[in-house]
Amino acid sequence: MIFIIHKIKYVIFHSVALALLMVLAHVIIPSTALADTEHQPSAWASEKIMIAKKAGLINEDFGKQEYTTSITRRDFCKLLINGCRLYGYPLPDVSQSHPFTDTEDKTAKQAFMLGLTSGTAEGIFSPDLPLTREMAVAMLGKLRFLLQPEDKLIDEQQAEHILQTYVKDTSQISDWAKISTADAYFRGLITGTDIGILSPKNNVTREQAVILTLNTLTYCDDSPFKAAGIKDCVLPAPSGIYISPHYRNDEVNLTWGEIPNASGYEVKVYKEGVLAYSTKTKHNNLDFRTSSQQDDSSSPGNIFSNDNKPIKAVLEVTPLDKTDNPSIFSLKREFTVSPQDRQTSGSIASRSLFPINSAREALSFLEDIEVRVWQLSPSGTKQTATITLTVHKKVAEDVKKIFEEIYNGKEKFPIKYCIGYSNREKSTSQHNLGLAIDINPDENYFIGRDGVIKAGKFWKPGENPYSILPDGDVVRAFKKYGWHWSPEMNWSNGADYMHFSLSGT
Repeated sequence: MIFIIHKIKYVIFHSVALALLMVLAHVIIPSTALADTEHQPSAWASEKIMIAKKAGLINEDFGKQEYTTSITRRDFCKLLINGCRLYGYPLPDVSQSHPFTDTEDKTAKQAFMLGLTSGTAEGIFSPDLPLTREMAVAMLGKLRFLLQPEDKLIDEQQAEHILQTYVKDTSQISDWAKISTADAYFRGLITGTDIGILSPKNNVTREQAVILTLNTLTYCDDSPFKAAGIKDCVLPAPSGIYISPHYRNDEVNLTWGEIPNASGYEVKVYKEGVLAYSTKTKHNNLDFRTSSQQDDSSSPGNIFSNDNKPIKAVLEVTPLDKTDNPSIFSLKREFTVSPQDRQTSGSIASRSLFPINSAREALSFLEDIEVRVWQLSPSGTKQTATITLTVHKKVAEDVKKIFEEIYNGKEKFPIKYCIGYSNREKSTSQHNLGLAIDINPDENYFIGRDGVIKAGKFWKPGENPYSILPDGDVVRAFKKYGWHWSPEMNWSNGADYMHFSLSGT
């Protein structure tokens, strides 16, 4: 009995002592310090996390959870709505009635009303479900079009090309996410978890989610971040930067995707770690295959000269705003070009196609396509017409896109005559392969180096509506798909202003 009484006293004493220690702990250590631990992002993400905080994309509470844990659908929607708020995009009023039965979260409802999410099933939002990388990219694509409604996704064929060329785990991407994933990768808004690995089914960490959102917003318009004092924010190297794999006498083409709101681009090329060339251009390409450079360009010098060895270089592109000031972000890509004589595989014309020796033989390799064009009526008004072109079947889809871009261009360039395949026996002309196209030959002559006109009558760009402008819609559309304009190829026998070809000949 005495033992039991002592046992009870022991328990009571220790209980009181433990309670006293807990009280003292709260006196000595504030409760907020126990609950409000500020987690730190990974070293590679810390700079952009700081930018996001400074601009107001995330608040201090975001760091109360570990940055390396998966972000939920609820918290990702908060990021998207914060982005809309940062850009002054009007947010919808949330009514009492809403589509979701599993959440009352205001940002989830707003994201739904803005078309940024549709939930995981009818009436189900799944607020605590971790977000996958492909889910995040699809939602960010919708945010981009909300802020930049005039922008466009790349099409299915371009997406397939991007994925097959640069991505090793394409088979893991859901069909519904392939175009949006390829588009984001093309523009440099996402990078892989490793070279060529996008890991679409992996969960997005909280720090990755912030960086993906930041990339998308600065790509759309960097002014809110400039206003917050941000001066630098480099995007991943986009696959959308095209660089010629081989060089010969400075003949290298550098092309990148157009950036929304950019009035021009500041371009720098570093050779072997040293700045070798810089210029400003209004267009999204720098073509050292041309004899005359664009805009404020000076001579490129010997950037890619015949050193007979591979050259390591870096292309840096910084968009310019309407006042000619540089953006806070830039696009960078390291690349290596090899001398032309080391080329192991030719152009598409020699690699995957083959000569057509006669008109009869050509029939099995050619395809007739219809394209929309503008034509001038007798009264001088422009009206839509459809013409038929015969081209090699392997370039048919690209040619359709080229002419659709010309048709949708601001110039509404009129085409009254156009020819693709033409049987020109005893000639090496690309017309024999269906890989060359002539447009309005009378008004876009072939003139020799000696000044003698060899075909056509004249070329008066800006004066005659049928003459092709050097920096106009027609030339840019063909360039975008890898075709070349004769006057820019420095032919030894002259310049054929009507002529576009895949190989440049």
